[in-house]
Parts: sequence; structure tokens; C-alpha cells
Amino acid sequence: MSYSIKIPDREYFDKNIPCQSACPIHTECGRYVQAIGISKDEEAYMLARAPNPFAYVLGRICAHPCEDNCRRGKIDEPVAICALKRYATDRHNLGLGHDPVRKALPPAPKRNKRVAVVGAGVCGLTCAHDLALLGYTVEVFESAPVPGGMLYLGIPQFRLPREIIKMEVDNILAMGVTLHTRVTVGRDITFTELRSKFDAVLLSTGLNKGRELNIPGAHLAGVYNGIDFLINVNLGYEIKLGKRVVVVGGGNVAIDVARAAVRLVQESVEPTPLTEQEKSLQSAIDAARLAMRSGAEQVNMVSLESRAQMPAWKGEVEEAEHEGIVVDNGWGPREIVGENGVVTGLKVRRCLTVFDESGRFNPAFSDEEKIIPCDSVVLAIGQQADLSYINGEDGVQVTPRGILKIDENLSTTAPGVFAGGDVAFGPRILVEAVANGHKSARSIHLYLSGKTEKTVRSRFRILPNWKMPKNFLTTPRQKMPVLATNRRIGIAEVELGFDEEQGRAEGLRCLNCQVNTIFDGSKCILCAGCVDVCPESCLRLVDLVQVSGDERYNALITQRYGVSAAELKAGQAGAIIKNEEKCIRCGLCADRCPTGAITMEALERQEREVFE
Repeated sequence: MSYSIKIPDREYFDKNIPCQSACPIHTECGRYVQAIGISKDEEAYMLARAPNPFAYVLGRICAHPCEDNCRRGKIDEPVAICALKRYATDRHNLGLGHDPVRKALPPAPKRNKRVAVVGAGVCGLTCAHDLALLGYTVEVFESAPVPGGMLYLGIPQFRLPREIIKMEVDNILAMGVTLHTRVTVGRDITFTELRSKFDAVLLSTGLNKGRELNIPGAHLAGVYNGIDFLINVNLGYEIKLGKRVVVVGGGNVAIDVARAAVRLVQESVEPTPLTEQEKSLQSAIDAARLAMRSGAEQVNMVSLESRAQMPAWKGEVEEAEHEGIVVDNGWGPREIVGENGVVTGLKVRRCLTVFDESGRFNPAFSDEEKIIPCDSVVLAIGQQADLSYINGEDGVQVTPRGILKIDENLSTTAPGVFAGGDVAFGPRILVEAVANGHKSARSIHLYLSGKTEKTVRSRFRILPNWKMPKNFLTTPRQKMPVLATNRRIGIAEVELGFDEEQGRAEGLRCLNCQVNTIFDGSKCILCAGCVDVCPESCLRLVDLVQVSGDERYNALITQRYGVSAAELKAGQAGAIIKNEEKCIRCGLCADRCPTGAITMEALERQEREVFE
């Protein structure tokens, strides 16, 4: 058997923390998870907040690529990193202020430069946050009546309470950022005027239009666009769907539309607090509220994709089904049928495959058809940008995909104009919008004759007597407590968050991937004691003739043995190789080593960037 190995370096050890390397803003996920496990909640908050001005928001609705890459998931289930971020933010002492470290910083010296941000979504506000810290004068222009972009307009309240959005936005505005709502570029102020008044402009307008579906009947009364539907619901406008609704689409927007459709009730604000007498009649009040429902009694989702192929998050699909929503997988819309100009049903046909052999979206259908009776159809099949404020004279180019053309620094084809978020990349997850906000702020700073210098220092700290928490391998992933199905009405938040016992237990499940087994080859006697004691069989003692590697490996062999790797003979040299994917950081190998050749050491990385 032969083995291809990589000689460990800083990049190797950084990637060996898969949750952090998968996070677009490189949050130290493992460290805040571990801090929660040992009751250091304030430290956990500060670690989660450090790279993220929307930590409260993302603790609820992040797509958590960190969890998808969590090494614990290869054993049983990944650590609930997103839920623990919510735990850290929920338990943060708000009496200290949203961000005590930021508040303690001295005010940045004012720079004589002004920056306009078009779009008060996650990317735009993150950029404004960073530029304000650097002393720039920042003004944000938002066409909607409220800031937050699709956080407010596209995500239902039962997933993201509005007070959370308001708190995050208010803390950014408190840094001196000026917000203009109900101002549409191209209508209330031209793009040319905006460029003339500011030294740089960031376009972060998102994808605020839904895609249309060109099928017969799309013009009928009772046909809604999914994005428009959510915007109107979230702004409190009345929508009459009828009793039977069909939602077309298999993504998260379609799920949000379907779940919002069963919650359209007459109360559009927080209900008045109950008196003690009313509390004793809670069940009767709940029943009365259910009777007040003006939304749909029956909601069907029609998805081209199979259940396994659906782009919507699995947990969200399951919650939708718990709420009585029927998911019809493998069907595609053919015609919206109606009478007297009003929707009466949706004709669908069986979808055989969604993608062709080359992986392109190219659905194939059979002759099997059926009609789903309904009073309204909501089309949630994708999003697109509204770039009506751009014209050929601006010098800002648009790609064939209908998004803004940018370079690696997020600069558009017009000098001083930058773009980030969905309007520059297409649909992306929210944490990537935060990353875009950081990058656009840095690029704008450099464009405005700023300077920056970054230093990264890494070191290993020996952990004597290292032990993993007791029963860390047998503790199951904690289940998120949720509101009972019969109480999911109106704006009540469905996910309730971990209690303290759950938070501590989940935090202790972390495998501490920043802790490494470090081998001192000068002390190793190749006794294989570490190999024998390893419970996961992740160590192996091999002859070096079985090993191959890159140029660094070949150079190391030549330096150590005086011959090239290709010239090694069987029995001349041995090595211990390690499967990092299987290591659980138990430390038994270090305990077993008779010569002290193995130590457990924590990688500590410090990144410092100075802006001038």
C-alpha cells in the first residue's frame, strides 16, 4: 500500500480547523463553542461577534457552512454551531451594550472622504460598519421604508424577530452612519448625482425581484410572485390568498412563502400581554386566534426536485410538513388554470430529471399530469436584480446573468463604484454577504488612497495533561426546542433556543480541532505504542518507501537521510502518518508515548490589520 502525504505547515493546520476554514468570515467557531461548554458565555459572545456585525441575526438564520464541514459530523452529527451562536448572543448581557469592545475603542480620526452605500442589506450595512470604524462619512440609501434588506423584507418574523434586526441596524447607525429610507436611486436621486456627491459608491441592492414563469395562465388573478408576496407580508400589507394555495418552488424562499401562507392572521403586531385571568384561559385564547386565521387552510408546495435534490434546508422542509404543508416532489408547473379570469388550479406534469447529463438545468417530463385545485398560486422560482438605475452612460457593465460585472476587489467597470452581495454574485448565503461587506470596505479604503498592513502570527501552545471532556463522544446532538405546532400562529418565533443545560452539553461535543498531536521525530523510537492505543485507528507506522509527497516532502527526506525519496530502500526509515479526519483529540497517544515524543498543542493564531 502507498500513501500520499502533505508536510504540515501553517496552511495545513489552519485547514485542520474545518469549521473555521469553511466560514466565509473565518469565525473562530470552535473556540466560542468550547467557551460555551465551560460556561464562559461572555467570551463566547465576543468570539462570535468579532468578525460579524450581524451575529444575532446569523445565530438564527445562517446557512452554517461550518456545520456542514464539522469533523464531528463524520462520527455522528455535527456540532450545532449556529444554534450555539444564538445561545451566545441570547445570553449576552445587553446591559453592557451590544458590543462593549467596540464601544471602548477611541473614535476613529475623521477622514475627509464620503462614501455612499446603495442598499441597506447585510452587505451594505457591514461595509458601512467597517468604513465608519475607519473614520469615513457613510450614507446609506434604501428604497424600502425600513433597513435590513431581505432580512426584513424576505424573511418571515417567525424565523427572525424584527427586534433582532432593529438592534443590529441601530448599533451600526450609532457609529455615525446616516440612513436614508424611501430613497430610490434612479427615481429620487440619479446614479450620476450620487457619484458626483460621494468619493466612492457601493452598490449592494440585492436581488429584490422574483423571476416570472412563462406558462399559460400566469396573468390570472390570484397569481403572485414569491418575493413580492414576502415583501408585502413582512411590511404588513393585507393579502387575500383564499383557502387553498399552491407554492411553486423547492428552495428556502418557497418554504418561507408556504409557511407564511398558513400564518396570515388579522393581528399584524405583537399581541397585547395577557392578564392573569387570560393566562388561565390560554388554550381557549389560542383556539380563538386559530379561528381568526385569514390565511390558507391548505398549502401545497410543488417542487421539480426530488426530496433529496431540494435546495431548501432539510430542517425547514420538515418544519413546514409539521405545520401541515404538503410537499409534492417531482412535479413541474405546466399551466395555471382558471375561470372568469381567476385561478382555480395548477396543472402540473411529472418531472423525470431536473438536470441533463452535463449537469445543466434542463428538466425532462413525462406525459403524466394532474391538476391541483387552488385559489391562488405563488411562484417562488428564483430572484433577479433590479438594475433600472444603471444606464449605458454610467460605465457600469452588467453580465449576461443580469448581475454587475466586478473584479477580484469588488470594483465594477466604473471608477470608484464597487458592488457586493447578491447583485454582484447572484444568490448567496447571508454570511457570504457579510464577507462581501468586509471586503468591499477594505477595497474602498484602498481606493481612497488608504493603506493597510496585515500581519499573521501563529504559534503552538503545549497543553500538559490534556483531557477531553467526560462522555464527549456519547453525548448526542441537542435538539432545538420549538414552539408546539398548534401555537405557530402569526409572528411567534418557532425556534426557541437552547437552555443552559443544552448549551453546555452541545458545547462539550466539540472535538477541539485546533488542538494537534505534535510529533518530535528526534525522540520517537518507532515503538508503535501510539498506534496500538489509538481508539480511532488514525495513526499508522509505515516504511518510508510506501510514502510519497510534494517538493517539501522530497526536500525534507534529502536533508534528513542524504538521499532523495526515490532512492530510499525498504527498512531504511519509517514514519508515523496520521488521518486527521478520524482524530478525536483524546490524547491517549501522548499519554502512551514512553519518550515524550508526542505532545498535545493548541494552535493559536493572531491576525492584526492596521489601516492608515
